[in-house]
Amino acid sequence: MDAFGFRSLHPAVLFIYYAGGMTFGMLLFHPVVLLGGLAANAAVHAALDGGRELRKWLKFLLPGILVLAAVNPVLVRQGATVWFYAGNFSVTKEAVVYGLTLAAAVLNLMLLAVSYRVVFSGEKFLHLFGRWAPNAALAAMMAIGLVPRMRRRLAELALVQQTRGVTVASGPLRARAASGLKLVWSLAGWSLEDALRTADSMRARGYGTGPRSSYRHYRFRFRDGVSGVFFLAAAAAMLACWANGFGFLRVYPRLPELAPGAGDWIALAVYAGFMAFPLLWEWRDRAAWPIWK
Repeated sequence: MDAFGFRSLHPAVLFIYYAGGMTFGMLLFHPVVLLGGLAANAAVHAALDGGRELRKWLKFLLPGILVLAAVNPVLVRQGATVWFYAGNFSVTKEAVVYGLTLAAAVLNLMLLAVSYRVVFSGEKFLHLFGRWAPNAALAAMMAIGLVPRMRRRLAELALVQQTRGVTVASGPLRARAASGLKLVWSLAGWSLEDALRTADSMRARGYGTGPRSSYRHYRFRFRDGVSGVFFLAAAAAMLACWANGFGFLRVYPRLPELAPGAGDWIALAVYAGFMAFPLLWEWRDRAAWPIWK
């Protein structure tokens, strides 16, 4: 599927997209802009894989995001507009809005990270950075894939151990803790053994003894040039908006009018267009596929 749609772009262009999306997702701190980015992110996920990867991660992401939105009004006392008192604590409108906006910004970044896992394979990452910093690129690639790999292995171990009566889903708390400890020890042993095999294989193949070659050759094509120019132009426009105070909501000390101004609408349009740009190649290639066949 790497030769189809957005995933067929050159790794350098894909890196510009994700770096720009995350950077301006933090700089443009306005609820309307962030909601536009979230909508574009969701549409991209639906086009890439029907939202399968997103649904898999949302059950872990949403509770943390809701906690983040709820904790800020409780811990932060800043803000000039008090909505209500909870005992001796005051809850301000500014703290509530800031918490919700911060939660939207973090969720936007998390959705980008999930789509990164779908689009940006380890082979592309090594192709992009392996020649300049091979050891750092390899370490970063292995760290990115560590959590999903260990999660899959833990699920496999739990399924196998259930046949032996070792489970963390039922039974007394002490028995479940002992079962969980057995699973963790098995997971650690499996991971260490896999690391030793990987190290032996890399040493046998001569990793680090000379310039690194790549199995696949990624050609920079016309569509890569068009996409790269669009990303750079949109990044320049978003940077100009941010420098002029557009697309940024100063919540403290007093919340201003939430209705976006003309500059905020421009920032929204550029950022949403930037984030939704993968849809262009996904829809274009899907329309062209019957003709190619």
